[in-house]
Amino acid sequence: MGIPKHFADVLIQKPAAVRDGVLDYIGGSDADYCGNFGDQWNRFREIQIDSILGSGESHRRFFGETGFDPAWLKGKLILDAGCGAGRFAEVAAECGAFVVAVDLSTAAYACAETLERFPSSQYIVVRADLRSLPFKKGAFDAIYSLGVLQHTPDPLGIMAGLAKFLAPGGRLATWIYERRKPDIGIIFPRTWIRWVVRRWPLDAKLTLSKALTAAFFPFGWLLSWFGRAGERLSQFLPYAARHHLGRGNLAQQWHYGVMDTLDWYGPEFDLPQTEEEVVAAMTESGLVNIRRLPARGMAIVGTART
Repeated sequence: MGIPKHFADVLIQKPAAVRDGVLDYIGGSDADYCGNFGDQWNRFREIQIDSILGSGESHRRFFGETGFDPAWLKGKLILDAGCGAGRFAEVAAECGAFVVAVDLSTAAYACAETLERFPSSQYIVVRADLRSLPFKKGAFDAIYSLGVLQHTPDPLGIMAGLAKFLAPGGRLATWIYERRKPDIGIIFPRTWIRWVVRRWPLDAKLTLSKALTAAFFPFGWLLSWFGRAGERLSQFLPYAARHHLGRGNLAQQWHYGVMDTLDWYGPEFDLPQTEEEVVAAMTESGLVNIRRLPARGMAIVGTART
C-alpha cells in the first residue's frame, strides 16, 4: 500500500501490519480495551453514515459539536481521534479535508469501508491507541474526538495528549459525556444494569440490548410524542430511545435503539467529566479560546497557541 507523502510525513513509526486499507499499529497485542466498539461498528456500520441513510444527522452533529466551518476544512490535515465506522470522517472528507482516521478497535476496518469512495490521496485509516499515537507532534490543523474520550481509561490525560499534535493555531474539538454536580446518574436504570452486566461477554450484552429494546420500544415511542418532557422521561427507560429524532421509520429506530443500548452496556470504561474538568485540562495543555458550544450535550473546543 503506497501512502501519499502528505500522510507519510506525519507518521513516525511503521505499522505492525497493513490490511484491508488500514495501517494497523495494534497487531496481535492485547491493547484493545474497546473491542466492543469494533464488534458494534462492524455489525452496525451503515446505521449512522449519512451517504447511506441520507438523514444528515452526522453532518449536523459534526458541525454543531466542532464549530468548524465547511469551507475552512478544505485542504486541512485533520485527525479523527476515535473514528468508529467513519460517520464524521466522511463529513470531513466531503469538505475536502485530508483525514487521518484513528481507532483502537477493529472499527477502523469499518471506517476504511466507509471512506473507500474517496480518493486514496484524501485519507488514511490507522488502528492505534490514542495514548501512543504514531504521529509527529504539531502535525494537525485540527483534531476532533466526538463521543469517544469517556470510553477511555484516562479521558482528560488523553485529551491533553491530543493537544500536543496540534499545529500552532490548530483546533481541538471534543464532545464527551457530562457529569453534573450533584451526579444524578445513579437514578437511571441503565446505571444499575451496566454495573450488573459489566463483565458479561459481548454477545450476551447484545442479546440483552435486543431484549430491552423489544420490551420498552412502545413506551419510548409513546413518550416521544410529548416533546422535551417525554424525551427526559425516556431516560428512565433501560434502553436508548431514539424516537425524538424522527418517528417515521420504525425499523431504523429499532436498529438505532439496539445499537445505542449496546453502546450503553458494552464499554469497559464509561467516565463522564464535568465542564470544569474539561476546561481545566485544556487550559493546562496550553490551549486558548476555550469555550463550550451551544450543541446538544457537552461540546468544548480550544485552540493551540500561535
